[in-house]
Amino acid sequence: MLRKANNVFGTVVSDVTKLTADLPGIGDVVTNDNLEEGAVVLVDGGNVRRTFATIATGDIFHIVQGRGATKPLNKSAAIEKGTETMSFQKHLAAIQQITTIGSNGTTGDLPSADDTSYYIKLRKNDNDEGNRSQPFSLFGQYKTGTGATQREVAFGLAVNFTANMAKEAAGTNGYVAIQVTTEAADAVIGGITSISIAEGSKTGTFFNGGSLATPTLAVGDLVRVEGSGFDKQVYEVKALAGAVVTFDRPLVLTTGFGTTSFASPRKIVAATANTAVYGIKLTGIESAFDVNKFRNYFANRFTATFSDASTLVTSVAGARGGSGVWQQVAMDEYMSAGFDGENGMLGTPPSLRDASVKIPGVGGQTAATCRYSSVTLAWTSESSELVGISKGKGSVIIYLNLDASGDLSSTTNTGRALADTLGVPSGDLDA
Repeated sequence: MLRKANNVFGTVVSDVTKLTADLPGIGDVVTNDNLEEGAVVLVDGGNVRRTFATIATGDIFHIVQGRGATKPLNKSAAIEKGTETMSFQKHLAAIQQITTIGSNGTTGDLPSADDTSYYIKLRKNDNDEGNRSQPFSLFGQYKTGTGATQREVAFGLAVNFTANMAKEAAGTNGYVAIQVTTEAADAVIGGITSISIAEGSKTGTFFNGGSLATPTLAVGDLVRVEGSGFDKQVYEVKALAGAVVTFDRPLVLTTGFGTTSFASPRKIVAATANTAVYGIKLTGIESAFDVNKFRNYFANRFTATFSDASTLVTSVAGARGGSGVWQQVAMDEYMSAGFDGENGMLGTPPSLRDASVKIPGVGGQTAATCRYSSVTLAWTSESSELVGISKGKGSVIIYLNLDASGDLSSTTNTGRALADTLGVPSGDLDA
């Protein structure tokens, strides 16, 4: 995700809540007093607001971002019209890697030989803030006894792997989530409409409507907390006390983080579960990211192998870092500052650099409001570099903040107006 450092690189970050009605007029000089924080415009070499069409070929223009009345404008390098090329990219969400071992819902199963040690080896292909060394391997292991079943192997591996992941330096998210899946058919839990359980907890509470309710379950049954279907993970009932259930391991989520109430949980009775076909599902977890601590964002990538080489390992989804995700914007914004503010960052305690990127959970922002589409202007200058005879190169990435529904075009915001003057079709930047 690091940019090549062979050119002049800059970023401009818009705020979708900043409207064109509050901009200085076309022909007015743009200053930090009249361009509000998060507003973006195009100006000429004299800092006069212009439309792109009125800039003559060979003349200079800049892309400018307001940073507040007490701070200087964030201004791109000078771009000579006619030398630039433009590209744009709508927001693409990150995708986490998913790999299954054993059943993938269509084919495959887990081995279940007696008195046999099985293990999952997960090779981390990336480092992270907590583990900055070369990639290394993580393991989950389980040894069967007499009368082994796929169920025993699946849950034994899941319990051990979950415990190992929780000890990782990256925190309790542990880089990857392990989930048990089964091809067994599930059934309604009579008199139950939902279960309340927090991520990381083994204990849940059943409800019928808004009232506590005792489920028709027994120790040894399985529960699909998130509803019906092979792709929904299963947990083993270890204890019951009225409406309260204790599972074999803590709840792990790969989507819907923060959810604590799940509608329509399903059950698989022990007799069915004992002879069913099982799989292990490994899903990358989005790592915590702080650009002031670690400036290399990516979706987690790993290679999973199983001790029994004859067991099916299926790549369900490959990892994708996404485009216009807030971590990428934060990293580009930070790196484009160069040495600006570096002394403060090296101080004790550090004085953090200013940032315009919106971050989920900060200042009331949510994941939905922290998405960006981008327009990139790249150019080549005829002026020779100080050393050598190659032409000067530069680029600026304009990150355009989207509203909570993923639209840039729903309001007359300054980001949409800038895209319009650059000739980006309306709608092409909506997620």
